[in-house]
Amino acid sequence: MMEASPPLSRPETLVASWQRSREHGLRPDEPLNDTALAPGELTDRIAANNRLLAFSRPMIEGLYRQIGSPSSTVLLADRQGMILSALGHTDFLDRATRVALRPGVDWSEAVMGTNAIGTALHTGTVVTVQGDQHYLTRNRILTCVATPILAPTGGMLGILDVSSDAHENLTHAEALLRTTAELIEHRLLETLDDGFLTLHFHTRRDALSDPLHALVVFDEGGRLVASNRKARGLLGLDARRPAAAYEACFATPWGSLVGWAAQAPDAPFPLYDLKGRTLIARAKLRSRRPPETGPRSGTARHDDSRLGAIGHGDGRMARIVETLHSCAAENTPLLIEGEMGTGKAHLVRAFHEDHKPTADAPLIGIDCTVLPSGEAAEAELDRAWTQAANGILFLVEIDALPTTLQARLFDAHDGSRARVIGAARRPLAELRREGRLDLRNFEAAGGRIISLPPLRERDDFDELVRHFVREAAAGRPIYVCPDALALLHRHRWPGNLRELRNQLRLMLALMGDEASQLCPEDIPPELFENAA
Repeated sequence: MMEASPPLSRPETLVASWQRSREHGLRPDEPLNDTALAPGELTDRIAANNRLLAFSRPMIEGLYRQIGSPSSTVLLADRQGMILSALGHTDFLDRATRVALRPGVDWSEAVMGTNAIGTALHTGTVVTVQGDQHYLTRNRILTCVATPILAPTGGMLGILDVSSDAHENLTHAEALLRTTAELIEHRLLETLDDGFLTLHFHTRRDALSDPLHALVVFDEGGRLVASNRKARGLLGLDARRPAAAYEACFATPWGSLVGWAAQAPDAPFPLYDLKGRTLIARAKLRSRRPPETGPRSGTARHDDSRLGAIGHGDGRMARIVETLHSCAAENTPLLIEGEMGTGKAHLVRAFHEDHKPTADAPLIGIDCTVLPSGEAAEAELDRAWTQAANGILFLVEIDALPTTLQARLFDAHDGSRARVIGAARRPLAELRREGRLDLRNFEAAGGRIISLPPLRERDDFDELVRHFVREAAAGRPIYVCPDALALLHRHRWPGNLRELRNQLRLMLALMGDEASQLCPEDIPPELFENAA
């Protein structure tokens, strides 16, 4: 067995990497195990990193031209070290394949020992590994340089790598690689969907035209949601978790910044940081793309779900969403209690969209308060239940249904027909005490109860206001002033979410198309005539 001894001339970073390679149980003479992902699995990896690949491709092509060597290849790997793409001369790509340097192969340290991709992934820094500095003997035909690509919201997106024959001189590649990675990061940040305000800044006016100036994005509340390397360096932010409030970064008032962005977008202005420096800045309110409305089927991912979009920071709503996700696979009945306008129907529609088994699975709603009496009601329910097969039968104001029919619905719920979901405005326990609900068969069927909080008890009121304003503004950026939010908090909102949405739509309609801020004077005084 070959002894794992690193070459005498090596940086401490590589000494530590060799030690990790030994701890992973690797030997320098490890035979090549060219186990690549199956084509379908690689396709899934590529799809999961589609945005990174799309925005990095033109920069990678430019980097390859600048490297200018037929014995080199430019590689892009994901955050686990899996190679996603390779660009290079055909002859060198053929040679690289002999050591599995190709898409679909894992180049993390645990698999390939010390190498530029895997070691950069572990250290989060630029890494150069030359020839016999590689842990595995077979990889010593290579010289490689790799750098992380950082995510706009923190953490790492992937690894950018230049690999060549061991005799090639790549001393110029490190600076080119770092610049290319920063250009990719900058472009990913500029095209981010999230955020309310984009702020460009630098210590010098002429540097604002430089593609690598500092760039940050804030939400309506002044919370930093994205930043690039230059901004994190100037502001002293942690690259892994660069979250911060605006006031923790700058001395210029937030309201003044929003005013600049709304009234003079992209015009330079002085910006003061907390270190007493005067920066030169440009700011602009961001336009949002409309949400996707295409057909959906099957079970949605938590990060791509209609249910996930319902929660705006309220803990109770987050728990409700998790409960619904967890019971989606069980065709058990549900009961939802909540005041008028708390979003019971909206919640059911979102649940249906996320978890319907087929694209055409039905959602049939019945208002129990308008059903006829006697056998006619039973016949109408039977028809609706048949129509809702393989989908959801949603019973609005289920307490208006005779308890005999309630018991029959839940008793007949055997998983072979529709899922039954009932909704009531009054507390279920109260209705049960009054004899208006029979929950014995519901409980026997393993039913779940969902309690929607009224708007006045939710923790995410400010974010809901901003959400409904964005919805009504149809892509036009509107800033909600803090004083306006404080005024809206004074109303008790007996109509809950429905009332809030309708009132905000009316306010925006009266403001006109040129307005860019919702201020206290835009809120009708009559809204507070009966305020507590």
